[in-house]
Amino acid sequence: MSISHFLHQCSQTKNLNSLKKLHAHLLRTGFLFLSPGLHTQLIFTYSTCLPRTHLQTLINFFTFINPTNPLSFNALISDFRRKGWPFLALQTFAFTHINGVDIDSYALCSSITASSDIKAVEFGKQLHTHVIKSGWSSSVFVGSALIDFFAKLLLIDDAAELFDEMPYRNSVCANALLSGYAEAELWVEGLELIRKMPMLNLNYDNFTLSAALRACSGLYAIELGGQVHAKIIRTIPDVGGDVFLQSSMIEIYVELVQKMPMLNLNFENFTLSASLPPCAGLHAIESGGQVHANMIRMVSNVEGDVLCRVH
Repeated sequence: MSISHFLHQCSQTKNLNSLKKLHAHLLRTGFLFLSPGLHTQLIFTYSTCLPRTHLQTLINFFTFINPTNPLSFNALISDFRRKGWPFLALQTFAFTHINGVDIDSYALCSSITASSDIKAVEFGKQLHTHVIKSGWSSSVFVGSALIDFFAKLLLIDDAAELFDEMPYRNSVCANALLSGYAEAELWVEGLELIRKMPMLNLNYDNFTLSAALRACSGLYAIELGGQVHAKIIRTIPDVGGDVFLQSSMIEIYVELVQKMPMLNLNFENFTLSASLPPCAGLHAIESGGQVHANMIRMVSNVEGDVLCRVH
């Protein structure tokens, strides 16, 4: 059995004793020092087998990894964050930073996301400073991760400033900022960003249109919401394939149906009928039932209205 296969079995069975015996054997024979890649595999396996209260002991392994080869550290940071150990990912990054180890953009993004996971504001801001000093500011992936970090922690001004300063942007960056605007219920700012995206050569995607619908709902912008809905139907061939987008369409119509009487606004049969297909597509029986109940209550002649009856 190969060492890699044995380590995989230890990881699957969480057999810490067998792992320690193999580790001791590799140290006695000196094979561990002849194969730098084994250090990384051992750390991965230990991270699976050790109780979370003992994960700090993994830091001791870092001193055996060649600091001139950042690949191991890049893999460790990314894997720790992916496995749900953000503290360990950040400790690994701190070790690399202190020891002058260069990490790639993927590991840097993982460190930024780990900071977001545990709401480590100061650590995240230090990462931002590191990004500027190390020349990663031009990376659209790192920039997107930073915008997402600031947005999730509701540091919206920082997120917006970073977005404006980025030399290269894509729709992912804009969507990260839109997500922050939505969480902070800054609907006007969100719609203004969506309006500017074509001028910035940024394309709308399903998330962008979903954010637009949510902003329209927040502002009770019925007419604009209808325009966004029309654009979705016109530009997205398979709306039914996107559950998130359909959920947003249901959300805006259900909320508007509920709020329009309080706002002294009149229902149009189209507004009511347009909300039923998304409900049907998602099998959202409760939401569809709410719309149907309002349809019966508000529309004087449901049977005579083709739009309402057809659904």
